[in-house]
Amino acid sequence: MSDLSAKPINKIQRRLRAVFFYLRIKNVWLRLLFTAVLSPSLSLFAQKPDSLVHLMFAGDVTLANHFENHVGYDLSYPFKYLDWFGQADISMVNLENPLTRRGKPADKLFTFRTKPEYVHILQAGGIDIVTLANNHIYDYGAQGLYDTIRILDKGGIRHVGAGGTLPEARRPVVFRKKDLRLAYLAYYGLGRHSDSHPATEDSAGTAMRDLNYIREDIQQIREQVDVVIINFHWGIEKENYPQPDQRAFAHAVIDAGADFIIGHHPHVLQGIEKYKGKLIAYSLGNFIFGGNSRRYERSIVLEILINPKNAGEYRVRVHPVEIKNWQPAAAGQEARKKVVEDLRQFSSVFPSSFQLKAD
Repeated sequence: MSDLSAKPINKIQRRLRAVFFYLRIKNVWLRLLFTAVLSPSLSLFAQKPDSLVHLMFAGDVTLANHFENHVGYDLSYPFKYLDWFGQADISMVNLENPLTRRGKPADKLFTFRTKPEYVHILQAGGIDIVTLANNHIYDYGAQGLYDTIRILDKGGIRHVGAGGTLPEARRPVVFRKKDLRLAYLAYYGLGRHSDSHPATEDSAGTAMRDLNYIREDIQQIREQVDVVIINFHWGIEKENYPQPDQRAFAHAVIDAGADFIIGHHPHVLQGIEKYKGKLIAYSLGNFIFGGNSRRYERSIVLEILINPKNAGEYRVRVHPVEIKNWQPAAAGQEARKKVVEDLRQFSSVFPSSFQLKAD
């Protein structure tokens, strides 16, 4: 298989700052290419950009607490400087708050909820699907979860990882884009039960990170789709490296048939591993996390470009972002360099090392 090339996804030929991952699947090499500005003429795939399937992933989103106090009713504020998501075929974030004003708060240190009308923030930002498999979606009980699901459904935003029953929580969301069939699944599991509420056969909650469940779910959907994407809410907060048991678990899930694993929860960036030609992003870090008072953060947006004629051919771009007052934007030069340095360091612990090149 020869190397592939493609133009940037920008349909209006804008210049983007980005970090590119080139992935070797079979004979396609994975490398990291840091570039300050992308030229519209830069070629990555032989196919035209519109023929590729573009997926976007960002990290933890909590439109509550400090965020709500700062933003109020300015629904355009969070995505004012980012239009990447609306230009992708499918864009996804980790939604860590129920959209509700009802329900009783859980007996825990931090509980989040926000205005139901904030669903319009996700719509305006171009978000197509959210994972609800996290430790805050049940902060206001079944009522809060049901309200969230109803509001997302009404707003046309798909969701995975939680539901009124265990089968609902485990149910995949399937998209068909340019004849490519993609399945999304999501699971929660931090290794503790103090802030979890697992769904059961007859009660609401999240899909838990159980390897037997995950193998079953992949097996049931694998023959019906071309790509399987798994989201995990896992790891230790503020740690930049995954735990050994996480890596072993991720490898087992890839062995079971997953193509991509996207991680959340640590609230900081972690490394990206290549395992058997598949990609594991252990943590994308915070994106719009109003649950804390930090007014400045650095993070990434992960973009995956797939050849719909051969789902085994894909590339990954990493866009560094700066978040100021819970408003992400393309990172400036110094912040971009810092993100690249961090990503190189955090990924260096994996046997499948990446080559980082600055242009």
